[in-house]
Amino acid sequence: MDLPPGPRAPAVWQTLAWMTRPGAFLRRVHQHFGDPATIRTYWTEEPMVLFSSPDSVRAVFRLDPAIAPAGQSWEFLRPFAGPHSILLLDGDEHIRERRLLQGPFHGERMRAFAPMIGELARSELATWNGRVVALDRMRELTLDIILRVVFGARDEELAHVRGVIEESLATVRSLPWVLAMAIVRKDLGPRSPWGRFRLAVERFDAELYELLARRRREAREDSMLALLLEARDEHGKPPSDQHIRDQLVALLVGGHDSSAASLAWAFELLARHPEVQARLREGDPAYLDAVVKEVLRARPALTIAPRLLLEPARIVDRTVPAGVQVAACLWLACRRDDLWPRADEFRPERWLEGPAPNPLSWIPFGGGVRRCAGAPFAEMEMREVLRAAADLSLQPARPEPEHARRSMLVLTPHRGAEVLVGAPSGRGR
Repeated sequence: MDLPPGPRAPAVWQTLAWMTRPGAFLRRVHQHFGDPATIRTYWTEEPMVLFSSPDSVRAVFRLDPAIAPAGQSWEFLRPFAGPHSILLLDGDEHIRERRLLQGPFHGERMRAFAPMIGELARSELATWNGRVVALDRMRELTLDIILRVVFGARDEELAHVRGVIEESLATVRSLPWVLAMAIVRKDLGPRSPWGRFRLAVERFDAELYELLARRRREAREDSMLALLLEARDEHGKPPSDQHIRDQLVALLVGGHDSSAASLAWAFELLARHPEVQARLREGDPAYLDAVVKEVLRARPALTIAPRLLLEPARIVDRTVPAGVQVAACLWLACRRDDLWPRADEFRPERWLEGPAPNPLSWIPFGGGVRRCAGAPFAEMEMREVLRAAADLSLQPARPEPEHARRSMLVLTPHRGAEVLVGAPSGRGR
């Protein structure tokens, strides 16, 4: 194929770099081969061409889903995501599902959940003292938020439902298991990676369908699940349990590990920037919003927004042949030196000073019609957690910054964002 240049290392070595040091791998690829560049990993069966300039990112986001479906790039998620998942659909079906999910994530409906998230965050952060692995604690917190705010779980349901979900996610967070699943794409029995995952998903489904049945009987109105149960399609029909289940899984996949990763990165960065901590304590909402945006820029949790070409496509000044994955590289777009002054520095002030950044260079949630439907909720969640954490005294546990490693679909700090937490500083002292 006539493809842009890229690493010549065997796919197995590129896969290992993609999994273990994804940030360094993408940086090296860009430095040596520019934009675009082609990589070959077991993450997809096809070669993948990475684009990160604003013009090429716009072109990728505008590709017709009839010739460049995004859903097929996530087909490996189907056993967990389900046939109605917004992650796997394209075209009109995707738009319908997106409208269903967007309702609870906008306006007053979404903002009504902010006090609950703030309360959960303050309760969690009140227990922090000494050495804390922020990623582990943020996974617990963001899962609690999803269970309470999205699923409407009660106190007595939390422990059991949390255990079932964590069992399902544990396999795909394990690097050896994910590599095995990427290389061997078949279910070879209950002891195989896919077989173990299938059994965990079956247990998860049984628990979720039982929860759905309870919610339908109770007709409660205190969660996003309640809003989804009220939804109707264009024919006035309510969604089926399978339909609701698939949307809840999309919210879980998109909103749990990615939010936990972003918050872990926030604590890792704040611990190394006491001047940012001090300014956060002043309580300026604009600065808090700038911190959230800068965390998402400096350490985007997701790396790519791929599409599979069914026909050749023209992207800026290059024609890419059919049978190839093309991807807007979110990580590179947010971190390129030529797009962001002093790109390697964590500087929330960049959002309050000077010209506004090119919106096609700040794409931590993807873009176009496939931009994450839960992005407004994710940003609101980060604001509430960091507002609750403003009085903490944070220091890094080790002098060297943590690098990114892959966990499931997201990039996390390789030591889990280890921070040292002292006594609260006291706002205004």
